[in-house]
Amino acid sequence: MKTPKILLLLFIFALNSCSSDSETPEDPTLPTSKFAMTAKVDGTLWEMNNPFNTNYATKPLFDYYPTALYIQLAGRKNVVDEIRLYIKRSDLKVGTYSITPTTFDATKTQIEVSLNSKAKLQYVAEGTLSITSVDLTAKTVAGTFSFNCVEDYSKTISTSNPVTTKVTEGTFNYKYDVAN
Repeated sequence: MKTPKILLLLFIFALNSCSSDSETPEDPTLPTSKFAMTAKVDGTLWEMNNPFNTNYATKPLFDYYPTALYIQLAGRKNVVDEIRLYIKRSDLKVGTYSITPTTFDATKTQIEVSLNSKAKLQYVAEGTLSITSVDLTAKTVAGTFSFNCVEDYSKTISTSNPVTTKVTEGTFNYKYDVAN
């Protein structure tokens, strides 16, 4: 009769020791959210995954962001709005990168948006993207971002070309160079 009680106690102990109630993940490269990308857009929280509803990087569609030079991290909300982070592979290390208006010349890490829920097109004018962790073996990258948009891409931010969209508290956690 003692053996079943001991086995029951061992079983309960084993279940309790497998608990995952930890607030801090053991592996900082694992997502802490079920969303690959989050951001506050004009103060409203957006929680997004890529267009395929996963946390995998997607292939850039345009030649000016060749896959050999960039990884594309896309976060899509409501089918019509999307934030795309183009991280230059040479920048794939912990650090902070300044974001300036898009140049389409494959020289820098960039951010683009498609905010079709807005009345007018929005263009990224300035911001930052910080890579906080990268694992070259597991092929994961995580970090933060923020940026401001304007409606006239040919002008800097000014009273005649004010900030029309503010994206703050952005986070990302993606796998890259994996089959989608």
